[in-house]
Amino acid sequence: MCEIQGQSCGKLQESQLNNLKEYTEPDEFPWIGRVGYGDSSNGSTDFYCIAVLIKPRHAILPAHCVLNRVEVDARFILFGDWRANRNFDEKDCLFDVCAPVPEAIDIEELVVHPKFMGLRNPSAIDNDIAVAKLVRSVDFSDFVSPLCLPTTKHKDNHIAQKLTMVGFLQILPSFELAEGFRTKVDVHIVSLEFCASLQDKLNLTQDHLCAMASAAFLNFFASPLMGIEVEDGKPRNFYLVGLPTYGAITGDERNKALFVFTRIFPFRNWILKNIVDKNETRKIK
Repeated sequence: MCEIQGQSCGKLQESQLNNLKEYTEPDEFPWIGRVGYGDSSNGSTDFYCIAVLIKPRHAILPAHCVLNRVEVDARFILFGDWRANRNFDEKDCLFDVCAPVPEAIDIEELVVHPKFMGLRNPSAIDNDIAVAKLVRSVDFSDFVSPLCLPTTKHKDNHIAQKLTMVGFLQILPSFELAEGFRTKVDVHIVSLEFCASLQDKLNLTQDHLCAMASAAFLNFFASPLMGIEVEDGKPRNFYLVGLPTYGAITGDERNKALFVFTRIFPFRNWILKNIVDKNETRKIK
């Protein structure tokens, strides 16, 4: 398994990778955290965004999840949640398979990339990245563990590749048994030129990456994008490729979902500078 600053990350089981299920196993993609807007003890808390755990006390998320949510602040992150419902103080079960009660940890500090336009331009998609520092370390387990950041081996733009988004589909008022569970969706990476031809108002740069899927998956927007590290002919671990910044329905028949992501590799050094512990060195913003 890969490491980030000495910590194992990106847990991958090849049997889960190829099980052809849409919803994940409870211990699959254990770095996914739901961002809570309100008090973690309040059962009516809303969840608008997803954060990605990368260290015991740090997660990363889109900056628009921090600055554009002016009506209420991001207060905590819920890790280990298998089903997107409000009963996050209970186990989530599907038939005879259950996940432990998820872990809600308050956010101590949020650092937004200094070049993100934020409220000055709510449609801005440049530098859409932020780091959340938690009030305490997450308890790592089979169900909660960090994802790897990309390295220089992963700096390519992934054009024409198939990558995985993981998150939660929107729950309908009368959802069925299998709905609302953490879900994985494969998307196809397209060139920036083709992406811009579908949405001509987008100001895309090399810090962006575009993907497409069926229009039915547009309500999957807000989910991070991951790639797989392959070593000696075997898939070894997942790493973070992108964070979501824009989504739209497109195509002549309005049958495609277009997703735009903030590429993580160009921001790797900024992330690392902002996830150091105080006893290591002063945090640089």
